[in-house]
Amino acid sequence: MKRNYPKTYKSHRPLKIVIVVIVSFLLVFLITTISLFFGLRRYIVYTPDGNLHLEIPWLDETTSAP
Repeated sequence: MKRNYPKTYKSHRPLKIVIVVIVSFLLVFLITTISLFFGLRRYIVYTPDGNLHLEIPWLDETTSAP
């Protein structure tokens, strides 16, 4: 016995999956960006000429010799 499902459901299902995947990636990107901004905010340094850069202590290239 064959069931007659509407074809519109089957034709919209791949589109729904793609939309859910795109929205998920956007949410992950947004949450990551916001958490990095607030987490690295204390390491932002403004120079006298108005530029800014990050001074992250664990990425500092200068090492002191014993």
